[in-house]
Amino acid sequence: MIYQKTNWKILILLLLFNQNLLAQLTIDEIIDKHLNTIGLKADKQRVNSFEISGSFVQNKFKLPIKMWGILPNLLRMNMIFNGIDFVKVSNENIDWELNPMKDTLMVKEGKENEATNFYLRWTGGLTEYIKGRISGELLGTSVVEDIEVYKLKIKKGDKYRIYYIDKLSYLLLRVDDDDKEVKKTTYYSDYRNVDGYLFAHRMEGFEFGKLVIIMEFETIKVNAPVDKKLFKVPEKE
Repeated sequence: MIYQKTNWKILILLLLFNQNLLAQLTIDEIIDKHLNTIGLKADKQRVNSFEISGSFVQNKFKLPIKMWGILPNLLRMNMIFNGIDFVKVSNENIDWELNPMKDTLMVKEGKENEATNFYLRWTGGLTEYIKGRISGELLGTSVVEDIEVYKLKIKKGDKYRIYYIDKLSYLLLRVDDDDKEVKKTTYYSDYRNVDGYLFAHRMEGFEFGKLVIIMEFETIKVNAPVDKKLFKVPEKE
């Protein structure tokens, strides 16, 4: 009889232990683990500037690119086509584009925080959650390409995105945009360590299930000095 009582006690302890293992994490815990994994949990780990080289694939054309950014407002992309360097820059409230083939310089009113917008899209932007700038809820679990994931609904104002975070690695694998006109999906992969951060080096953009753009990064530098002259509108000769 004593042996049977002991077995029941052990069984109860095992059941309680298994329940704890299977307990669902909260959205706060998932985002905390995600940010800790990619190295962006603490404010002192923030990224202030970046320099990226890689390629841009669209309509079967693969074009070398180089990007520079200083958060929040300065963003530059050089894209090479047939040996010619095309330039597109956001400089605070001014956007300008240089097209050497047409020998034209177009300057127009720009959008604010373009460097930050790119950075948040690239890294997933869940640092905004812990700062209280966005909200969210845990929708449960799902599967993305045979990988079990947490499914999160992240909201900013009246718009939202669906995030899929790997249950084992806590890396962001996919984001679905809430867009009534175009169904957009972005996949994140090829995570590599860059000075203690884990950054996706490949992003694939789909619209209505069709692959429309790929960005592949070969080298990434963060928080290295970036010359602000790169973002100035060129003077006319």
